[in-house]
Amino acid sequence: MPRLRPWSPERDAAAVLAAFEASADLHRQAPPIRTLDEAREHLATIADEALAIDVDGTAVGCVMAASRDPRHGTAWLSYWLAPGARGRGLAARALDSLSRALFDDGLHRLELGARANNPASIAVAERAGYLREGIERQRLRYLDDRGREERFDVVRLARLATDPAPDLAPLEIS
Repeated sequence: MPRLRPWSPERDAAAVLAAFEASADLHRQAPPIRTLDEAREHLATIADEALAIDVDGTAVGCVMAASRDPRHGTAWLSYWLAPGARGRGLAARALDSLSRALFDDGLHRLELGARANNPASIAVAERAGYLREGIERQRLRYLDDRGREERFDVVRLARLATDPAPDLAPLEIS
């Protein structure tokens, strides 16, 4: 049964390393993760903001609320899944579940961005009740395998506490 739970750097480092080794695209989601030590360091860094998406005791992804601003009731959300866990609706359910919990804690507006050339990530956000608000042109800059700069447009999406909740089965948060 899938659920959301706190990260354990010791327990989960191998799963995170394996996910990042299996998907070059995940390296845009975090600092470089090439070793177990780097995976542990990253998990320790995000522990206060992120939850593991757990399936049968194994971490298969992450959902995170960063830049929480209680004054304005806002936060910035992000998510990722290991390649083997994709295509089953887990990311949308995790994003929706965390969003509901944040609304219950008094936040009002949750924001996120997805590269315009990543329709799967945009679809996850939309299934979780996030609405498109615009495009940030050439917002992100990455280097390709040859060290050449690539720029990417970002689709901005947001969900308000007053927006209708999507019809998704929530994940337990432990």
